[in-house]
Amino acid sequence: MNYISLIEELKKRGSVPGLDAIEGLLEELGHPEDNLKIVHIAGTNGKGSIFAYLSSILIAAGFKVGRYISPTISCYEERFQINGKYITKDKLARLYNIVEEAMKREEEKTGLKPTLFEVETAISFLYFKEEEVDYALIEVGMGGRMDATNVIRHPELTVISSISYDHQAFLGDTLEEISWQKAGIIKESCPVVLSENSDEVCKVIEQEAKKKRVKCIEIEPTDYEVLSETPYGSTFLWKEQRYETKLPGRHQVSNAVTALAASEYLFHKDYEKNNARKAIAKKLDEMNVKSAQQGGIIRTCWPGRLEVLKKEPLFYRDGAHNPDGAKKLAAFLQKYFTNKKIIYIMGVLKDKEYKKMLRYLMPMAKEVYVFKPNNERGLSAQILADTIKEVADVSVTIESDVNAAVFRALDTAKPDDVLVACGSLSFMEEMEDIL
Repeated sequence: MNYISLIEELKKRGSVPGLDAIEGLLEELGHPEDNLKIVHIAGTNGKGSIFAYLSSILIAAGFKVGRYISPTISCYEERFQINGKYITKDKLARLYNIVEEAMKREEEKTGLKPTLFEVETAISFLYFKEEEVDYALIEVGMGGRMDATNVIRHPELTVISSISYDHQAFLGDTLEEISWQKAGIIKESCPVVLSENSDEVCKVIEQEAKKKRVKCIEIEPTDYEVLSETPYGSTFLWKEQRYETKLPGRHQVSNAVTALAASEYLFHKDYEKNNARKAIAKKLDEMNVKSAQQGGIIRTCWPGRLEVLKKEPLFYRDGAHNPDGAKKLAAFLQKYFTNKKIIYIMGVLKDKEYKKMLRYLMPMAKEVYVFKPNNERGLSAQILADTIKEVADVSVTIESDVNAAVFRALDTAKPDDVLVACGSLSFMEEMEDIL
C-alpha cells in the first residue's frame, strides 16, 4: 500500500483525543522524540505565525530547523520540512512504510489503532531524528493536554500563543477550561513563553507554570512599540532594536515579539552549552544574535495569513477560521479599507462557529461568493449563504468550489476593490494560481 492510500485509510479513523495509541507507536519506533531538541507550541491562533518567525530566526543563525505543520496549503509533503524545504516523496514513502509496520505490531499487542495525526506526528519525529536537526518545532493539533504531540517529555521550550474559543466540544466552554487544556504542554524541564492574552487566560497559564515550577515569560503590549503599519507589513521596536515584518496586521507584531522572546531564551541556552559559540566573544555573539533576529523577522513569510496574492485588484488569502481570527481580519480590513469595496470568497467547516465569524466579517461586505470546502466537515454552500443573509443585506453567490468562486469574483471585481478568501485553511491547498 503506498502512503497516499494509507493516508486515505487513516483518515477514516477520525480524531481520538488521548496518548495511549501514540505512546505505543513511539515505543515500537524507539522513541525518536527523546533524541530531539523540541520547541512545542499550543494555542488557538498564531501558532504557525510564531513558528514561521522562530524558524526563520534560527535558520538565519545557522541552525538546521525541522517544522511539523498541519494543516498545510501547498501540498501534503509541506507538513514535514527542514529549513523550509519539504520532505521528498521517496523519503516520506520510506518513513510511512516504517511506521506502518510499527502500527501493525502495536495493534497486535494492544489493539490500539493510531489516527492519521498520530502517525504524522511519529513520522515527523523519525524524520527530524534521521536528519539530525538542531531544533524541531512541533505544533499541537488540538488542545494540548490530550494532543498526540504531548508525548514530548523534555522540550527545550514551550510556547502558548493567543487563546480564544474553538473546539469547545473537546476543550471546554470557557476560556479557563480551554486554557487549562492548552497549558497541558508545560513541562517541569523548561520555561513557557506566553503570547499576549486576556487576564483569565494568563492566570491559568501562570498557575500551571507555578505548579510545574518553571518560569512564565509573558509578552505584554508595553514590551514593544509599533513604529508604522501598512497593508503589507509593519515596523516595531523591541528591546531597543528595530524590526520589520512583511506579515500584515497588528497581531503579527505580537506574534513576532513572542518568537523573538523564544529565540532569546534558546540562543542563551545554546550559548551556555555550545563550545564553538563560547569561543566567540560574548559581545560579538550578541551582535550575531541580533542580526539573526532582525534578518529572520524580515524574511519571514507564512502562506494563508493575510497573504497578498494579487495587487490589482488587491487579493488577500487569510486562514481565519474561528471568531477570534475573524475579529482580527475584520479589524485589519476596517483599518485600511473603509472606503473600498470588500468582496469575500468563503468556505467554512460546519463544526466551526461560523455565525459568530460572519457577525465580525459581514458589516464591510459588498459581495460574497460561497462554496462548500472539499472536506467531509465542509458546510453546505446553501446553508452558508442563508446564514449570511440572516446577518447582513449583501449579495451572495453560490459557486461549485473555491476556484470557481475565485475566478467569478475576479471577473466582476474592479481594480480598486479588495478581495479576501477566508473561512478555513482546509480549502487553500485546492486554490489554483491566480497570478
